[in-house]
Amino acid sequence: MKSQVMVRSILAGMAACSAAFAQEPPAADGGDFRQIERPGAVDLEQEYDLSGLTIPRDQIHTLAPRDAIPALTDPKLERADQAGWLRDSARVIEVTVGDDVLGVPLNVLDRHEVVNAMVGGEPVAVTYCPLCDSAAVFSRRWTGPDGKSVVLEFGVSGALYNSNVLMYDRTEKGLWSQLGMSAVSGPRAGTALNMLPVRVVTLAAFRKAHAGARIVSKDTGFDRDYEHSPYATYFAQEGLWVPVAGIGSALPRKTRGVGIAVGDAQSAWSWFVPVEAIGDARTIDTPAGKVLVGTSDAGVVVWTAPPGVRTAQTFYYSWSAFYPQTRVVRSSDPPGAEAIATPGLVVGDRAPNVTVTGVDGRRIQLASLYGRGPIVLTFYRGGWCPICNRALSAWHDKLDDLTAAGGKLVALTPEKPTLARATRDKVHGEYEVYSDTNHAAAKVFKVYFVVDEATRAKYEEYGLKVGEANASGTWELPAPATFVIDEKGVIRYVFADWDYKKRADPDEVIQAVRSLKR
Repeated sequence: MKSQVMVRSILAGMAACSAAFAQEPPAADGGDFRQIERPGAVDLEQEYDLSGLTIPRDQIHTLAPRDAIPALTDPKLERADQAGWLRDSARVIEVTVGDDVLGVPLNVLDRHEVVNAMVGGEPVAVTYCPLCDSAAVFSRRWTGPDGKSVVLEFGVSGALYNSNVLMYDRTEKGLWSQLGMSAVSGPRAGTALNMLPVRVVTLAAFRKAHAGARIVSKDTGFDRDYEHSPYATYFAQEGLWVPVAGIGSALPRKTRGVGIAVGDAQSAWSWFVPVEAIGDARTIDTPAGKVLVGTSDAGVVVWTAPPGVRTAQTFYYSWSAFYPQTRVVRSSDPPGAEAIATPGLVVGDRAPNVTVTGVDGRRIQLASLYGRGPIVLTFYRGGWCPICNRALSAWHDKLDDLTAAGGKLVALTPEKPTLARATRDKVHGEYEVYSDTNHAAAKVFKVYFVVDEATRAKYEEYGLKVGEANASGTWELPAPATFVIDEKGVIRYVFADWDYKKRADPDEVIQAVRSLKR
C-alpha cells in the first residue's frame, strides 16, 4: 500500500510540474531551464556512484526515491492468447532471440519501466520511458576491456535526464541512460551494451505472429492498475512534464519515430525517422550498414539492424536533446538521402577521448597525447592495404619537417598491435602507432564504417583477410582520415574521405601545423 501511495504521489507531482512547465517554455531552447529536485526524492550523491559522470549534473531531475518505480526481474509470464486483461490494441514490445519470443506490454512498463528477463538464453533489459514514449531493448551482458563478461541487473533510479529515465546497475550503482544508450557514471561510465532491434506492436499482431508465445503477466507482486495508463492526458498534449535543455525545432515535440545512432552518444551519427516518413517500410543507410524499419498500429518496428547500430522508438523532443546534430529523415527524401556524404569531425570540434592500445600492449587515453600537441592523428586501415602503406611511407621523408613545425605523428589502426608494429617496420616509420581494438576511436571521430558484402567478397577474392588482421576480428574499418589536434585538444585541420584511394598531403598537413604558431 505504501508503495502504491508513493507512485500516486510521484504522478501527482509530475502533473504539478506539467502545470508549471507545459506552457511554452523552459524546454524550448534551454534558456529558462530549471532543475527539479523534489523533497524526499533520491539523493544521487549518497545512493549512486557518480564518478566519471558524463552528463551535466545540474540537468538531472530527481523526482522520486530509488525504486519507487520498481523494475521487474524474471517476472511471471503467461500465454499471450490467454491474457484477457489486455485489449487487442494494447501495445507490446516484442523481443526475439533465436527461436524464443517474449512480449512485454506497455501497460506493465508504464508502472515499472524496466524488465530484466531472459529470452533465448540471453539476459535482456526491456525498457520504456513513458514521458518520451521511448522503447529500447538491451543485452544485459557487459563485456570489459579484458574480455570478461558480467550480467547486469537494472533498477529505476528516480531521476531523469532530458526527460528520460536514468536506470542504475544494482551491483555497481552506476547510472545508465536509456536514450543515451550507455553508462553515464560509475566504473562503466562511457561504455555501452549491445542492443536488440526494438519492435512495438499491438497484442493482436503479436498473437497472430507468434502463436502460443508468452508475455509478461500482470501478476507482478505489486498492487498496480495495469489496465489504464496514467499518461493518457500527457500523450494528448504538446507540453512536457519536466524541462529539457536544448530541444530541436525540426518537428513537433511529440512526433513519434525511430531514433538510430552509430557511435558514442556524445559524437554519434544519428537519425530520427518520423512514423509518417517510414510508411510501410524504409531502409536507412548508415556507415555500419543498412537498417530496415517499419511501422505497426502501435509504433515502430526495426526489422533488421547491423551490429553497432542502436535503435529506439521515441518522441522527437527527447531524441533531439540527446543527439543535437540528428538528421531528420523526411517523407520526401529520396532513398539514400540520409547517407553521410563526408566522414569525420570538423575543424573546431573537440577531439574525443577513448582508450587505445600500444604495440607493447599498454592501454592509454588518447587525451594524454593531446597535451603534447599539436599532433597529427592519422587513421589507416592496415598493413594489408597497399595505399595505406604508401601513405605511411610518404611521411618517412617528412617527419623532420613535421618535428621542426612542432608536430608529432600518431597513427591509429584497427589491426592487431603486433601487426601495427610490423606495418611500421615495413614502411620504415618513426611514428607512434596504436591499435583501435574495438573501433571506438573511429566511431567517435566519425570515420567508422562496416565493409559491405560486395566489397568483402572482392577483398577475399584478392586474399585480403581483413577480419583476421583486425583486433576485433570483424570487417569494420576507418575511412582515410587525418586530423591536426592542438595542445588544447581542439581539431584544427581535417582530411577525411570515404574514397579509400585518397589520402592527406603531408605538406598540406605540415603547413596546417605551422599555422598554429602564428
